[in-house]
Amino acid sequence: MERTGWILVTSCLVALVASQGCPDEDLNLKKWSDDATWNGQLPQEGDSLVIQDGDSFLLDTSPPPLDSITIESGGKLVVADGMDIKLSVKYILIRGEMHVGSEDCKFTGKLHITLRGNLGEYKVDGFGEKFIGVASGGVLEIHGEYRLPWTKLSSNVKAVDFISNVKNIAINANKQDNAEVTDDDEDDEESDDVESDDDKSNTADATTDPNVRESIKMEALVIYVFNEQTGVMESAARLVTTGGKPKDFPKKVEETREVLDSIPAGRIVAIALKRRFRVGKVDTSGLFDMLEEWAYGAVDGSSLKFREYKFHGAWAMIKKQGDDSSIQELLLNDDGKPLRIAELYHMENGLKFSVRSWVHTVRRNQCYCRGKSSSLSIINLVDDVQTWRKGDQVVLLSTDFDWEQREFGNIIDCPSCTSNQLLLDLEPRFDHFGEIYKNVDMRGEVALTNRTIVIEGEADANGEKMGGHIKFLKGFKTVQVNNVELVRMGQQTSLGNYPLHFHMCGDVDDREKPSLLSGNSIRDSFARCITVHGSHGAQVRNNFCLNTLGHGYFLEDGGEKRTVLDGNLGAGQKKSKLISTDKFPTTFWITNPQTYVRNNVAAGGAGHGFWFVYPNEPLDASEGLGMMDLYEAMHTAIFEFDNNVAHSNVKSGLFIDNILKNDGSLGETNTYEPWNDPKDPDSGAKMVTISRLTAYKNMKQNAWINGGYIKVTQSSFSDSIIGLTFKRSSPQEQFIDNSVFVGDSPNIGSPSVVAKFAGWGRSVPLEFADQPRQGFVFYHGPVYVSDTWFGDFADTDNYRSGALGFQRDNEGHSSPISAVSGIKFAFSDPSEGNRVFDGNATDTGFSNSDGDVIGSFRDTDGTVYKAGAQIVKAVPFHLTPNCAQRSNWKMMACEESFGQVRVSWGSWMKKNTASDISIYRDDLPENPIVADARKKAPFMAVLGGKYSYLAKLNGNMSNGVQFEALGFTKTKTARIGLCVPRDASVNLKFLGLSDALWKKGTLVDSLDELDASTNPLDYFVDSEVGVVFFKAMHSREYTSTDVTDCLDNICPKISVMVRGGDVTDSDCTSRAYPKYQQDADDVTLEPDTSALPSTDLYPPSTWGAGATRE
Repeated sequence: MERTGWILVTSCLVALVASQGCPDEDLNLKKWSDDATWNGQLPQEGDSLVIQDGDSFLLDTSPPPLDSITIESGGKLVVADGMDIKLSVKYILIRGEMHVGSEDCKFTGKLHITLRGNLGEYKVDGFGEKFIGVASGGVLEIHGEYRLPWTKLSSNVKAVDFISNVKNIAINANKQDNAEVTDDDEDDEESDDVESDDDKSNTADATTDPNVRESIKMEALVIYVFNEQTGVMESAARLVTTGGKPKDFPKKVEETREVLDSIPAGRIVAIALKRRFRVGKVDTSGLFDMLEEWAYGAVDGSSLKFREYKFHGAWAMIKKQGDDSSIQELLLNDDGKPLRIAELYHMENGLKFSVRSWVHTVRRNQCYCRGKSSSLSIINLVDDVQTWRKGDQVVLLSTDFDWEQREFGNIIDCPSCTSNQLLLDLEPRFDHFGEIYKNVDMRGEVALTNRTIVIEGEADANGEKMGGHIKFLKGFKTVQVNNVELVRMGQQTSLGNYPLHFHMCGDVDDREKPSLLSGNSIRDSFARCITVHGSHGAQVRNNFCLNTLGHGYFLEDGGEKRTVLDGNLGAGQKKSKLISTDKFPTTFWITNPQTYVRNNVAAGGAGHGFWFVYPNEPLDASEGLGMMDLYEAMHTAIFEFDNNVAHSNVKSGLFIDNILKNDGSLGETNTYEPWNDPKDPDSGAKMVTISRLTAYKNMKQNAWINGGYIKVTQSSFSDSIIGLTFKRSSPQEQFIDNSVFVGDSPNIGSPSVVAKFAGWGRSVPLEFADQPRQGFVFYHGPVYVSDTWFGDFADTDNYRSGALGFQRDNEGHSSPISAVSGIKFAFSDPSEGNRVFDGNATDTGFSNSDGDVIGSFRDTDGTVYKAGAQIVKAVPFHLTPNCAQRSNWKMMACEESFGQVRVSWGSWMKKNTASDISIYRDDLPENPIVADARKKAPFMAVLGGKYSYLAKLNGNMSNGVQFEALGFTKTKTARIGLCVPRDASVNLKFLGLSDALWKKGTLVDSLDELDASTNPLDYFVDSEVGVVFFKAMHSREYTSTDVTDCLDNICPKISVMVRGGDVTDSDCTSRAYPKYQQDADDVTLEPDTSALPSTDLYPPSTWGAGATRE
């Protein structure tokens, strides 16, 4: 039923005084526990309470489960501090005020709110089901006691080296890696509820060791006895079994008593069930009484949980001999699932003793028990963790490729620990790196999962992925949720229901108090962690987001402006189907560049760490509201990206690319081109600065950045297939400086258990394990790499490696003027590593596509090879006497200037139209290259006039062929010819270099006249051979400030128009050569194997991101 509370009106003076203290000290509040508050009848189970205008209540007790609480405007609910309060409710709707602590008076008690409900039971407009909702005019302030949300390791944590580790009773196999079914293997749909001796398969048959065979087949209670001082397991034996004749069982019980009584005081004794115990076969009452007396000190018929054992149950017990207060016992009976694990721990003298009973209802032959002991190591941390307490749960996040190597432990007493240390009841299965290596901060994150305020969604009775959610609507007065633990929140059953959610609120940074979500721990969410939707100015700081379906921190429609993401940690984002992009789950999903992103960590998930992806204009509910103009996001510089970390992600650490289409799916490329004024294309380019990014151990690549006028500075990259790739889809250039790239660091992780990679000595990104490693990757460009350090790029027996490289399997283009300067290497080339490496079709993941052949960069100051040299593909087409081959690079270094020519013609998809083109160098016509028209057929040309080229369409002649010349100047030119039908009419047009208008070409009388000409409009036609010649040139030279492929943003372009003639007469090479063949240089491709020494073993202190948390 609906209940309405009431409260007397008091003076304004009292209210004013109360507002300056803790909210629960307000004298206007009426105690929930006081009968007088409710006219003698306290709220009952199932009541729906409405707190009306003028009502003010102090929740100072745990009420029975309620249906709902609605706080109307002018009403107030305050939770009393210093108590342990539980509130179970379907929903809380706030139009008035709800307070739990305040900014200046943190809540120090305990509060546990459970949001109940099953899918479809009810619906509240604007909020749905199972929620805390803040409507227009509402105030929600929750200020839990401050607990440091997360920190970093300051030293390595090594995987446990067990003192003893015995599976079943095979103590002779102590500490061996006894394979077993994984703990979370619950995918069997079969069930076996009938007790049977018939096991169709038996892994005992796989071994000839009789002790191991007996250990596997055994059905019994097993006892493990450990020395409490050393941790050594002194015995592992069958304690008692129901096998044999029932009449002999009492004797077994007496023998069991004698075994237990004979164990010296102080020893750690663990008992576990191996597979099953046939309680119906024998009279177990004597055994139960004996065990109860030994374990609990007396027989009362109820203390021993094992009395309730049922078939397929798992059971374990552990205690210190002679200390009945230390007893722990756990029984897990059949719950309908195939797997049960009963596991217990005992801590003593800095040692951890554990026992496990593992029972699978289908794979019964694989059931086992295990006893283990290990030393507990103090964990060293960066920050003071005195706000963390005994019993708190923390998680050590992965520092390896596999994000699932996160491990949970509880804090235990540690008298010797400093304020930056703690001791956990954890036996780490994996190494967790805790060092800054060569200015790459790979110190693993350690986060606190629990808080004293808990809001959780009750499990849906029908198994739906439907947790609770907290939503804030437009017009709220104040929202601050700080230091709260949120568990099983979010809903996969419908859109718009997330753990914490600003929904279509408009500006939220115009309040008296900031709209703030801070210090919260959000885990095991069915949808997201924190969502900002159609709201501007929300502050999201220092939260921890763990194990979510879909994206974690989520900007929804692309209209969300001025969001602050600062100091947040996220990990464990998993694939879901709520929206289409959830198949690429991303920890920080950012759809608007007007976002401040700083000091965050994306610590591993099934997709990307950070993903900047924008729609052309805001989508869905935000469409048409004027939040962003059409294409405004595409031309807006990212407000801030500084000191962020991304590691252990399946795809990329940082990903800037793609576009969000109107239906929420992804378009291919972002065409990101930021301007000073995003609405004015003439306002000039505005630089985006990616500062102090740290990315390591991301499987596919550490970072992929598409867009123009972007600078990456003071950033660090390590341990990935690819460190950083710059892609460009706009006419702006890109830069990287003062950064660090590491190939294979000492963070070796946990070596793979996959047989193919088991002997490699370090962890590998499984999908890409045998592919070459690359540090910085040149792609489109131009991109300029300066003052950057590279280390640890040595080949191994299993894969190649190179500090500088090129986009693999590249069907696109690369700039001919990308350049490097101020590069430092920490290794000698080739003996200790490769300064450059570019693969070909013989290398896994590489090919010989058009873009692969034109990969190039210029060595401006000789810090890679030689000043002025250009690094190009090692093919005869590029070879001159001034080239040296570096075989370990699979590239040449040439003291030449290369430009690039891109050729396009009528659609090659049309019938009989040429699909590709052959390019000949006139001195080497026997070594042409072939390029196709899918992305404009490119080739590299040596500039300066000594070398000339001839192009031939491999198919019918097109009526129009266009040439575009990149990197050409007034003097650095090249002559180019094109085969045309001999009986065709040929005319040329040239793009004006000052006004970008097409101009008619000037026909000259001879090739010699053309070669001597400085007029960029001249051309020559040889109708007898069927060829037209022209020179691509610009009107000026490059200066030190020019950084674009095309001077003044205009490339020389030549359009060849062909009319009439025999379109099949497109091959003039047999006539052009030897007529126009030039003398070849007397040169052979000799490898240069000279040593290129290391320049600096360590990067300068200001290069790279360095420490990301002091």
